Amino acid sequence: MTIWHQSGKGGQQTVEQAYADAGQPQHKVTEFIDDMAAAYAWADVVVCRSGALTVSEIAAAGLPALFVPFQHKDRQQYWNALPLEKAGAAKIFEQPQFTADAVATTLAGWDRKTLLEMAQHARAAAIPDATERVAKEVSLAAQV
Repeated sequence: MTIWHQSGKGGQQTVEQAYADAGQPQHKVTEFIDDMAAAYAWADVVVCRSGALTVSEIAAAGLPALFVPFQHKDRQQYWNALPLEKAGAAKIFEQPQFTADAVATTLAGWDRKTLLEMAQHARAAAIPDATERVAKEVSLAAQV
């Protein structure tokens, strides 16, 4: 498995060292990913937070995901990810469940067939014309 890890500003050295300490030679660490389309095209599965735009992008890209919602009192990132989990396109790990063992076990259980099925479910859950739909509804509401 090759990992592409976005560390955030100032985190690259720490993350690089963690991979070295864990004996994970196949990795790429960048502070930020400038070309998300290229990253999604490269990935077989995504492990990430579940902000609304991220969840939408993953569905549109047709990628299986393991979402780790940011812990907030209203749980908005959990609710963002839930439709993809219900569709069979993703798994949600709340922060306390997000351990190296849990992630390794989950990813090891996703064989090629499972990943392809999850990708199909993600694509089916996407709403590629969402912008047009919202614009149409706003336009209709403005005419009232």
